[in-house]
Amino acid sequence: MPPLGVVPAIKPIAGFTATGSVWMIEFGGPAFAGLGLGLLMAARSYARRTRPRCVVP
Repeated sequence: MPPLGVVPAIKPIAGFTATGSVWMIEFGGPAFAGLGLGLLMAARSYARRTRPRCVVP
């Protein structure tokens, strides 16, 4: 019996197939694009709120 916490090695899976690559590009691309756009909007909002204004009353 193997020691506690030791599990047998997992067989490696071959690289992406054509279908796997298409799936990764079609769903991963928009996900990261959405994340980037969200970060860009947040950065603009933060800059707008924290930038000092020189306003003469």
